[in-house]
Amino acid sequence: MDFGEQLQIRRKQLNLTQAQLAQKLHVTRQTVSRWENNATYPNLDILVEMSDFLDLSLDKLLKGSDSKMVETISKDVRLKQRYRKWLISIGILFLLLLVFLGVLSWGRHSQNEMIDRFNPFLKTTYGYALLPEKTPPKREKSIITGSDGKRHQKWMNVPQPVNARVVTNPFGDGEWLKFQVGAIPEKGMNYAVVLHKGSYVKRARLVTRSDIPSLIRSIMGQNDQYMPYTYKLFGPKGSWNPFH
Repeated sequence: MDFGEQLQIRRKQLNLTQAQLAQKLHVTRQTVSRWENNATYPNLDILVEMSDFLDLSLDKLLKGSDSKMVETISKDVRLKQRYRKWLISIGILFLLLLVFLGVLSWGRHSQNEMIDRFNPFLKTTYGYALLPEKTPPKREKSIITGSDGKRHQKWMNVPQPVNARVVTNPFGDGEWLKFQVGAIPEKGMNYAVVLHKGSYVKRARLVTRSDIPSLIRSIMGQNDQYMPYTYKLFGPKGSWNPFH
């Protein structure tokens, strides 16, 4: 006895119409009709529910069925396993993407030079900065080569990196960056052109005010108008946007 016959006989034994059985199994009446005519077959989940409701063992339902139904159910199981693997893979990729974007966002906000350097969404650009008239020095032990050709250690005042707002366009857009320019050689040379990718500074070169394009020069201030960074005045240095 095939599946359709078993289903029809058992349904009638329980005095159920096709519509009533369909309601119990959460399908349409037409679906039950197709099952009883062996036109289509239920998937494994519905088959288990049907077995419980009709009080027919799965073993009996499957043994009496033709090979086509068993093949259909087997295919359904394989497809579900495949979809599950794809779903897990997509979920893992989505999670990795979120972690990746999270790291890039943190890098922009914290101005992590290493992260910004390898951020694929950031473009290398250049801008102009007004620097303090003198770079802050720090006494450090340095190695120098004497006239005798020998290397010696000597305490020296070494210029430290400066914090400056790098302006990238005439509208005043830009960000605060920390970079090394060395000692300011003379008055009026406390401007810099800065090539950077996010907070990663590739190069910085001292220039004069006249070297800066006029539209940007007009919003930068005079050489003695440098203002150090303060959170209260300028807000956070970096944004959370990993794409800019």
